Amino acid sequence: GNPSERFSEDALRILRLVRFASVLGFDIEKETADAAFCLKERLVHVSAERVQVELCKLLCGKGAGKILVEYCDVLSAVIPELQPMKGLDQKNPHHIYDVLMHTAKTVDAVPAEKSVRLGALFHDIGKPSVFSLDADGVGHFYGHASVGCEMTDVILARLKFDNATKNTVVRLVKWHDIQIEATEKGVKRALSKMTPEFFFMLLALKRADNLAQNPDYSD
Repeated sequence: GNPSERFSEDALRILRLVRFASVLGFDIEKETADAAFCLKERLVHVSAERVQVELCKLLCGKGAGKILVEYCDVLSAVIPELQPMKGLDQKNPHHIYDVLMHTAKTVDAVPAEKSVRLGALFHDIGKPSVFSLDADGVGHFYGHASVGCEMTDVILARLKFDNATKNTVVRLVKWHDIQIEATEKGVKRALSKMTPEFFFMLLALKRADNLAQNPDYSD
């Protein structure tokens, strides 16, 4: 049928569209994509619980990063905090991508598990609000992890996530930049602050974050 008519009947179908594209890895037909962009504002009328379900399935799809980049404007109708990440040049030698593309590549590089993919999605959500340039024109994001965990807490509460998931994701965002010394003592020190399960989730996020940076500076 006509995609505009179908989406007007139930705006949730817009989220299901991008979720199917992510999970199944297909490209969206142009007329259907155009209708999704045109009617994206109708998503504000979809319940938070339904948005949450579709978001999690989308994030765990094999094409999640691609959809995040191509359909950021659509997803921003329900998570407006994503929009400032789009096109934000980090102006830093450690980064060759804007914040949104870096985030998408980080999402794709972590295991397809709900909490760690949400952590990847939001790990740099605070960067746009703390961006600064030094005297040499190099970009910095001081305090972005602290700001990001506060923003993540608000977003996940708004989308009606359960407390256990919310607490895990917020901690991932808060700690994604901490340094863990690559020694037995350093690992033991880190494990004294978290469970082994969370420790390995954090390592997965940190590894993915590193892989999504300039390969000349990855370690």
